[in-house]
Amino acid sequence: MLDAILRQLLPLLEPVGFLWLALIVIAALLFWRRRRALAGAVFAAALVLTIVGSTGLPGAMLASLERPFAGRKIADILPCDAVVMLGGGLEPSRYEVGGVHFTKAGDRIIMALELMRLGKAPVLVLGGAASEMDGSLHVEADLTRDLLASWKLPGGAGQKVISLGENGNTHDEALKVHELASTNGWRRIALVTSAFHMARASAVFKTTTGLEVIPAPCNFLTEVSTAPSAPGWHIPTWNGFEKISVWMHEQIGWAIYRRRGWIDDR
Repeated sequence: MLDAILRQLLPLLEPVGFLWLALIVIAALLFWRRRRALAGAVFAAALVLTIVGSTGLPGAMLASLERPFAGRKIADILPCDAVVMLGGGLEPSRYEVGGVHFTKAGDRIIMALELMRLGKAPVLVLGGAASEMDGSLHVEADLTRDLLASWKLPGGAGQKVISLGENGNTHDEALKVHELASTNGWRRIALVTSAFHMARASAVFKTTTGLEVIPAPCNFLTEVSTAPSAPGWHIPTWNGFEKISVWMHEQIGWAIYRRRGWIDDR
């Protein structure tokens, strides 16, 4: 019984839980000193932490982006001219195997390799950004390509891997794929990215390339695909803030891409 109680109280030692408790204590002290307006403001801040960090609202918001792409079967994806995997699956590392560290979006690499294993396309196209470390520029797509080459993946007959080099955003990746498609006569691609990012990414690629884009979603972050969390209320944690940050990033990104003309409303 004591262990269970201690596990419930452990989040109070984490930054979000500690801040939540501090706000409640401060609000109570202010109310006791009859500074009720200020106490109400502090309590409102604690309430925001409670809603974001303790309830299922952030997960529901993020799930609204993932749900349209749930339940798609890899085996049903039509043969394509190329599998295009967007960046974000790994980053450079000094001491990890192959000089790379897999991020939370590492599922993108597994999905892309599975599509290649199933023979869905003869070409795997890798996107991603670049970062400086130890005075050198490390390009994510090149790191991924070299890692796959060292593992002899993909290994199908006639399959090849193309790096898009350094990219600043999804639109940059779409522009480079458009060039490859024009040169090689591609008409259909399978697009691999996180489910929450798929709507915006698909729209950008359709607008920029004019290709038929078949979504191959992965990296689901909510109960749309993952195991449900334990029922009941809990002390606020950082998980809800991560989900709502991802949701806000997509909403802001969609608005910016539309304003720049990178997404055609049609």
